[in-house]
Formats: sequence, C-alpha cells, structure tokens
Amino acid sequence: MTAAAGATPIGAAPVRRAPASPTPRPHAPAGRRRRRAVGAAAVPWLYLAPTLVLLGLFTYWPLLQTAYLSMVDWNLNPGQQPEFVGLENYGRVTGSTLFQAALTNTFIYILASIPLKVLLPIPVAVFLWGMGTRGHMYRAVLFLPTLISFVVVGIAFLWILNPIFGYAKVIFAEMGMRFPNYLADPDAAIWVIIGISTWKVLGFNVLIYLAGLASINREYIEAMRMDGAGDITIFRRLIWPLLTPTLTFVAISTVIFTMQQVFTPIDLMTEGGPSNSTTNLFYMIYQYSFVTFDVGGGAAGTMILFAFLMVMAFLQFRVLDRRAQYQQ
Repeated sequence: MTAAAGATPIGAAPVRRAPASPTPRPHAPAGRRRRRAVGAAAVPWLYLAPTLVLLGLFTYWPLLQTAYLSMVDWNLNPGQQPEFVGLENYGRVTGSTLFQAALTNTFIYILASIPLKVLLPIPVAVFLWGMGTRGHMYRAVLFLPTLISFVVVGIAFLWILNPIFGYAKVIFAEMGMRFPNYLADPDAAIWVIIGISTWKVLGFNVLIYLAGLASINREYIEAMRMDGAGDITIFRRLIWPLLTPTLTFVAISTVIFTMQQVFTPIDLMTEGGPSNSTTNLFYMIYQYSFVTFDVGGGAAGTMILFAFLMVMAFLQFRVLDRRAQYQQ
C-alpha cells in the first residue's frame, strides 16, 4: 500500500521541521526609541528623588547655612543684621582656652571609648554566645540600661554621687569612711562621665556583636575542636577574623557618637566643669550657641567638629576596613 504524500512511513524516524522564522517586526520610529531611553534613564532618579530631597533639605542645606553663619557676627537677635567677618570666628574659637580643653577632652573620650565600648563588649558577647539559650536573661540585664533615658541615668548618678546627700556618701559613712567628691575633682570628673556612658551603651554594643557572632557557622568550631584547637586558638583564628566587619561598624559608630552620648551627663552633672575638665567639642558648641548666644563661634565650632569627624571616619575606614574579613 503506498503511503500518502507528506505522511511519515510507519517505523521511520519523524522528520523534524525547522521552526518557522519569526515575522520581523517593523522598527520603532527614532523619536519613540529616544523617549523610551530617556524614560528608562529617569526611572532610577525618580526612585531616588524623595531621599535626595530630604537629604538636601535636612542635611546639606543646614550644612551650607552653618558654613555661612560661621563667618558672621550675630547673637540671635532678629533685629540685628549678621555682620560678615570672614574667618575671624575660626581664629577666635581655636585660640580660646575652652576650645583647647574641649579638644583635649574629646581625644580622651574617644581613646577611652576604644577599650571600654568597642573591645570590652567582645569577650562579653562571646561568653553569652557560648551559653546559647541560657544567656538570654543576661542579655536582657545587659541591654536594660540602653532602654533608660540618658536624662534619667544622669539624674540617678547625680543622686548617688552627690557629696551632701548622695547614697554613696551615706553608705561610706556607715562603714566609717569618707566618700570623695569625684564630680568636683578635675582629674576624676571626666572618668565618672566616661564610666556612666560606658555602662549605658555596653549592652547595645554587646547586642551588635552577638548579631555578628550569629552569622558564624558553629560547625567550623566543632571541626577545629576535633583537630585539638583550644578556646584561645578558636577565638584568634576563627572568631576574631570573622567578627572584624562588626568590629569596624562598632568602632566607627562609637567614635562618632561618643561625643553625643556624653552630652547629657555633662550637662546634668558637671556643666563642663570643674575648670572645663569634662567639656568636649560637642558641649563647647552648645555653650557658644545657647549659653553665650555667640552664633558665629558656635557655627565655627560645628564646622571644625564636622571636619574632625570626617578625618576620624576616614582614618578608621583606611585602617579597619582593609583588615575586615567579609567571607567565611
């Protein structure tokens, strides 16, 4: 029986037909293609527009306005026009004894924050991390001071350390001892402020390190233990390198915010004294702007503080970020 024309014979391999070529679409006009390209390029900027507008209004415009106010003589009197004095305010501020004391104390606050607020939370976090779920209660106890307002903390410690009716004075008197007036001692007052701010933020930094430790695979630790590694070797060879990205973040944020963290205790407990021994650049700006109403001096101090923080952040990125281990 003869097969019909075009039909596949029985038992023969089917003949594969080449797919039909798509029908060529007519090219869009050049004007339409140009409009599509412009629209595609504008979409990312439309998404970024709200953020850019907010940054411009609340960050860069105030920065430019502060730079202008740093070169005028004005005392916040609306009836007085600001008088342009150029860079005179910068020379006046940097030549004052208040600025020299504030700059020295700023370095002390920053240098003290490295071991107390950046390094001390690491062994605490590693210890709590090793406890597993049993460490949750200790985490809550350590984090509790972070939830308390700095105003409440400052007033509470002022009651404790008050040399006349403070609780510390009463307890020492019960033991037949005399409690020293640390807040009136120029050498000790700054360390009281540092201790209070460390107590306040220690739990927060411990929590950040615990988040960094949670990303470390515990199987690596078990493998190192099977090879005979001890706790110190595991920390030095595994935990420390993998924790360096978190360390970089904590170090940069602590250095930048440590001056703001001590502002409230300074204002409530010492007001920068005694003899400017506890003031810093942040509190100096407040004194210039809102105590003596020297707007030019306060704005000049703000620009100096901005440059100081930029340099500190740049140095930290250069030193720490290159040593950070971002891959496990």
